[in-house]
Amino acid sequence: MAKLVLAYNFSEERLPALKLACMLVKAPLKVVPREQLAQPLGYLAGVPGVEPVNEVYEGDEAREEMLILCGFGRPDLDRLLSAIRKGKLQSVALKAALTPTNALWSGVKLQGELAQEHAYMHGKKGPKPKHDSL
Repeated sequence: MAKLVLAYNFSEERLPALKLACMLVKAPLKVVPREQLAQPLGYLAGVPGVEPVNEVYEGDEAREEMLILCGFGRPDLDRLLSAIRKGKLQSVALKAALTPTNALWSGVKLQGELAQEHAYMHGKKGPKPKHDSL
């Protein structure tokens, strides 16, 4: 799979810094509009065999910034994360690599899981997340 970054919920102020970080690793950036939060990640990333759903997202959940990193090898992943940390973005709390499992998940589902994991890892609240409960 070719490199690609799926970006959710980035403000117009933060988007240029993300574009620059992606340029440094020669990874195309796809900004996912809120209406597509119900679409499977694999469909948005162009994974063969992952079909779109016939749904336009209209909910209020999943408002945090989130990155899905597709097709990254370790060196480029490290370079992208370093560019984010050292650049104007400084951090993006919710990020994940595209996997065969989460390729079938919607952006809403993955964001809920990542937010729960992030809170757990930082001791903020809740029990350890259960991946199969979603």
